[in-house]
Amino acid sequence: MSKKWIRILFYVMTLLSVLMLLFTYEYVSKVKNAPLVTIEGLRGSYVLNGILHSQEAQLDVGKYVVFGESILRLYGNRVKVVKIPRFEVEVIWEK
Repeated sequence: MSKKWIRILFYVMTLLSVLMLLFTYEYVSKVKNAPLVTIEGLRGSYVLNGILHSQEAQLDVGKYVVFGESILRLYGNRVKVVKIPRFEVEVIWEK
């Protein structure tokens, strides 16, 4: 191969690696900023730690007391439907 083709191949590979790096950065930042658990009321509103909520709320690491039937959406597209009127939720970070 001539030097011209080698140089063109080098630039194409460099461009592809930069695009891959940008894509990876965007993906990792989305994963890092995603909430661990989101909660929403099964039949309208619910009470979370003494505060009435009617919309979806994001839960960080900690312990919460919930009054009302709810849907918990966990990270990784797992869904838990809780039909207990009063329950506690503990969100922990696991590797």
